Amino acid sequence: LFAFADPQAAPMSQPAAATAESGEKVTIDTRFGRIEFDRAYTVNFPKGIPGFKEYSEFGLTNLPNHEDDNVFLLQSIEPDDLSFVVVSYDPAAGIIDWQDIMEAQRFLGISPASCAMMLIARFENKGGQVTMTVNMRAPVFVDVTRRLGWQHILPNDAYEVRQELQG
Repeated sequence: LFAFADPQAAPMSQPAAATAESGEKVTIDTRFGRIEFDRAYTVNFPKGIPGFKEYSEFGLTNLPNHEDDNVFLLQSIEPDDLSFVVVSYDPAAGIIDWQDIMEAQRFLGISPASCAMMLIARFENKGGQVTMTVNMRAPVFVDVTRRLGWQHILPNDAYEVRQELQG
């Protein structure tokens, strides 16, 4: 669960863990096991996610049994048959140009202090070795104050849809 009320509690690079419990809870059998989500902390995607427009409410939680605390599960609440593994993105990494980030924030109406960014990850088995790629071209922007999210396609074609991460 994540605290979205205080923009200072959720820096742009990673959502902060919630300390308060409130709202209706929903338990979902995810591909990673049974997980409980508090609807008071879900993120609404007003336009859905490209290719999945009918999915608008998502819970966000740490990926179970994963040692990297920058990897999360973005789980659709209703219907509950869609989820994405996402990786928090730190703009200080400089992989996505700061100007492109600021343009997206302006377009989406998110203040920099309220913005968290994530990248949708994809896993592939290449000859017995699992590799992870992330979609740098269409990051997920979350307004942590309003609990609204968008997967925004950046107009700069310099970013890869499947950028392999080096571990």
